[in-house]
Order: sequence, then C-alpha cells, then structure tokens
Amino acid sequence: MKPSQPGKLGVHVAVVGGGVMGAFTAANLLMSGAHVTLYDPHAMGTGPGASVDTGRSFRVHYGQDQQLISMAVHSRRLWSEWSVRLGRPLLHPTGKLLVEHSADRHAFESWQTMRKMGLHAERLGKGRIAEEWPGFVAPNATVDRMGGVLDPEVILKGMSSWLGQAGLERRKEALDIKAKSVRCSLGWKDFDSVVVTTGAWTQRWVQVPMEVTRQQLVYFDATALGDRLMNLPVFSDLQSGFYAIPTVKDGRIKVANHHPGPAGHPDGDSRKVTPEFRTAARAFLAQHLPELANAEEAWEYVCFYSGTADRDFILDRTADGLVVGAGFSGHGFKFGPLIGRLLAQMALKQTLDVDVARFSMHRNALQEESTRLAV
Repeated sequence: MKPSQPGKLGVHVAVVGGGVMGAFTAANLLMSGAHVTLYDPHAMGTGPGASVDTGRSFRVHYGQDQQLISMAVHSRRLWSEWSVRLGRPLLHPTGKLLVEHSADRHAFESWQTMRKMGLHAERLGKGRIAEEWPGFVAPNATVDRMGGVLDPEVILKGMSSWLGQAGLERRKEALDIKAKSVRCSLGWKDFDSVVVTTGAWTQRWVQVPMEVTRQQLVYFDATALGDRLMNLPVFSDLQSGFYAIPTVKDGRIKVANHHPGPAGHPDGDSRKVTPEFRTAARAFLAQHLPELANAEEAWEYVCFYSGTADRDFILDRTADGLVVGAGFSGHGFKFGPLIGRLLAQMALKQTLDVDVARFSMHRNALQEESTRLAV
C-alpha cells in the first residue's frame, strides 16, 4: 500500500510517542489517507525510549499460544513488506535457539505447536547444534527457524525518512493530552483521534495497569568468532531468563535477562549496570560460547520494560476514546508493524485485522501476580 495524499480521508490523528509503535502507527494512518501529527521531544531513533538499541530479537515461538504465534507470523510478513518500502533488509534471519532443560515444557510446546501450525521448527541435540553452529554448546534446543535479529537503529532511521516523505507533521513534546486534543509548547490542537504510544511515560497520561522495571544489558565483543557471528542465532534460556542477541554490524553480542528487574524509570536513571549482573551475563555467554569467556565488554546500558502482570500488551481505548498502546513487556518490538496497523485501525474505527479483546486494559489478569517469562 502506498501513502495516500495526507488528509485525503478528512481525518486528523495525533500520535504521541515516536518509538517503533508510534512510527508504525503514524505510517499506517498515512497509508490510510489520514493527516498525522507526531509528538515526541526526540528525533526518531534517539533519546531515552525503549526502542533505541542496536539489536532486538524476532521469534515466532510462544509455547501453546497460537494467537501470539499467528500474530508473530503476520508481523514477519509485514517486516518483509517494510523492507521493500525502505529499500533495505530489516530482519536478519538467523533463527532463534531456545535452550532446553529437563521438564522444560515451554520449549517442547513451542516446537509442537509450531509444527502443528505448519511452521518451521526443530529439536536438536548437542551434536547437531555444534555441527550447525561450531563452538556453541547446549545439551538440547528447540530452534525456531523463523527467528532472527532486528536492528532498531536502521528501522527507525528508515521510518523517519519514509514518514517525512509521506507527509508526517512533527511537533515536540506533548505537555498535556485529552481524548481529542494535545497541548505542546505551541498550545492546544484538536484532532479526530489521539493515540498514545509513550512506553514508560504512559502513566503520565492514562492510568494503565503496568509496571516499569529496570533491565540491564551488557554488550560483549564477539569479533573473535569471525564469520561465524553472521550465522549465530539469537539464543535464550527459559530457566535463567538470560538471552543473547548477536549484532553483526558492530561485532557484538548483547546479553540481558528477560525476567522483570526492580522498579525504575528512565527519567534520571544513571543507566549503570551492577557488577553482579556483569558477572552473571558473562557466565551465561561463556556457558554457551566458551571461547568468549574472557571477551571484552564493549558497552553496557539499562533499558526499561513497561510490563503488565500477564506480559500481554495493552491495546485499548479509554472511556472517552483515547487510543492506548502500552505494556509491551520486553517482547513488543517484533510486533511493531502489526501493532502500528492495529492502533491505526482503532484510531480510524476500522475493522481490526486481529481480535484485541485479550489486550484490554481492564482484563482480570492485570490484577494478579506477575508472570515471569523468558524470550
């Protein structure tokens, strides 16, 4: 679909928040013919938001959850379409390796469900793993062959350029928001609909039931792997919560933990990683890639999950009509093109591609004890 003439639809929509969700929401609105104003204090792909990074994982496996698997497959198709629009590959198809342990139901159920749905997944033993990825050590693994690595920097810079050419109007920080109006330093402006995709700052505007947690990241120099880094999969461990993402362009492997960290907020945070986390991250890397046991630490950082109790998203509207996309719980980036499409459809009151009832901000599960999931 090519962008329509901005405003052709006769509808003006505000998108507050210019990360991956806001970018794709704005893009889908523009392609539908709406006029779009995007509010964000930072240029796209910069600033303290959760979308700023050098590598994010893409996976299809979600245990027995066929809806999320189907959504991930749908999103993968949309990533391919956006690769064509932006004129560059956005997904590096390395596959996703889920290390298995005894009594690990999630890995087995992921393989079983994907196979049942006609998707490419395998279970490999130690020998097959070492044969395909020399130097990688794991006793057994489920391999999601549809997985890979997304590059947020490339994606958001590309989207920024595309949106500018498509007629996006940009404004700086939103100071106040209502269901059909936004105030910035230039004053109030009225809209037919307003969409909020502000991540950790969402609760500034609407009281959604989510927590913001502090997540530590360590990037190790992996150039010692040479050409093998190109084919190395994203890999994770359900028991520990640790995962690793190889990023070929900078010769690094990012190691982090998907289990929710302590409560925090990006405003004013020092972004310092603790010595204990560094040690644990290095131990995880060394366990599976022993030759990197003494790899130099290239960079460290702290990002923030906006998480819900059940780790599902919030895709909903308030009683007065404000459209909200939030609570992406550390696994939302891969769904960016699809979530942007759904939020645009909600803003325009169109039929949705996906039933979003499970993503209601009022679901009972959001009042229960938090779930801990590994990527």
